[in-house]
Amino acid sequence: MDATDRKLILLLQQDGKLTMKELSGKLGLSITPIYERLRRLERDGLITGYHASVDHKKAGFGFVVFSSVTLESHKAEFLSEFETEIIKFSEVMECYHLAGSFDFLVKVLVKDMDDYASFVNKKLAKLNNIRLVQSMMVLKKIKQTAVLPLIDEIPS
Repeated sequence: MDATDRKLILLLQQDGKLTMKELSGKLGLSITPIYERLRRLERDGLITGYHASVDHKKAGFGFVVFSSVTLESHKAEFLSEFETEIIKFSEVMECYHLAGSFDFLVKVLVKDMDDYASFVNKKLAKLNNIRLVQSMMVLKKIKQTAVLPLIDEIPS
C-alpha cells in the first residue's frame, strides 16, 4: 500500500459516495488507475465494504449500553458457544473478546431502558455459562470514527 492508496482509502472513509471522477481530481490521477487501485484494494481485502452511516438516535435507537460479560468457564467450547450466540442478537452492534477483568465487551443499541432490560433478561442472561453481566450506560458520545489514521494530512 503506497501513499496514493492511503489517500484513496482516506477519501473513501470520509465520503464513500465520491465518484471516480471526483477521486481522480483529488488524487491527480486519471480514472482508470483509480479504478484499478480500488479494485486491487477490494480484492486484497483492505477495503471490506461500503456502508451508509446512520444516526441511531434518529432511527429510534437512543440508548447505547456497553455490557461486560464474564463467563463461568473458559473452556474453548463455551467461548465458541458464546461467540456463536451473541452474533445472532440484532441489538449487539459490536462484541470483543478481551483479556482482563471480564471476558467480553458487548456494545448494545436499543430504544430505551425497558428495551435493554428485555434484551438482558430474555436473551443475554439465557445464554449458557454466563456468570456476570455488568452494564455501563452511555451518557454522551465524545468521539466516534471509522476513519483509520493512514496519513497525517487530509488531501484537499
